[in-house]
Amino acid sequence: MKEYLKYLAAAALLLLFLPFLLTVLLSGKESVEIRREPDAEMLLPVTVCREVPEEAPEALLQAQAILARSRLLAEDQKKNFSRFLEENMEYEQQYRMSPEFLERCRQAVADTAGLVLTVGGKAVEAPYFSSGSGKTRDGGEAMGTETYAWIVSVDSSADTGSPDYSREIRMSEKKAAELLGGQLYDDSSGQKEIFSQLAVLSTDSAGYVTEMEVGGSRLSGEKFRQILGLPSSCFTVQEEEGELIFLCRGRGHGLGMSQYGAAAMAREGKTAEEILMHYFPQASVTQIQD
Repeated sequence: MKEYLKYLAAAALLLLFLPFLLTVLLSGKESVEIRREPDAEMLLPVTVCREVPEEAPEALLQAQAILARSRLLAEDQKKNFSRFLEENMEYEQQYRMSPEFLERCRQAVADTAGLVLTVGGKAVEAPYFSSGSGKTRDGGEAMGTETYAWIVSVDSSADTGSPDYSREIRMSEKKAAELLGGQLYDDSSGQKEIFSQLAVLSTDSAGYVTEMEVGGSRLSGEKFRQILGLPSSCFTVQEEEGELIFLCRGRGHGLGMSQYGAAAMAREGKTAEEILMHYFPQASVTQIQD
């Protein structure tokens, strides 16, 4: 009986692989693609899904699709492809995506097929953020290098209507000391000394902190806000009864396209290309060749 079952299993496997074997025999092994990577365009809908809020209007979804495609094609395409694939898989494992929203993102990708943001004829990795202070940051000023000089500061006054436009963040000096850790002087165990060790050294033209002095160290405004979990580096700080009070404007780094501002433009009837040309006036939306 066991021999009979083995015979049946072997026969079933042979039938399963028969088409494959015939293809190899008749056409050669080169004709059979054993491992096929997914098409790059297939990665974009989930990427847009995880980068944009569900209530986003169509033109914002399309603008985000163009930015995602540009980012995928910029510089090291194979490396970017692997990163996109890994990030999408992690997102799909952790979150349940709305089928309706995913379909809207698929449509946005299809509607913008082949469109990328370019500078000097090359696809660029263009930044975006949730909402800002009322105008975006200058790339060269924010990043301290001419590499990003093509990202210029533009008006984004619609951001002033965002729920995140102005937020007060209160933090105990003890908590701040724990988070800042080794950045502070060793004698800062007396928590009342924390505020005296903080100083804003410089801000950019959009009001974002570019450099902080923390104890004996200097930190970029972005690094400081990330350590403390602040919504943006556009902030002021003061002390009140053992607490640090940060008054923050916007959410995110403030560089490139404001999603809140872009959504407002979309609701006014602006197209994805008009939105991108507003936020990246020194770039172009270009149709790439297959």
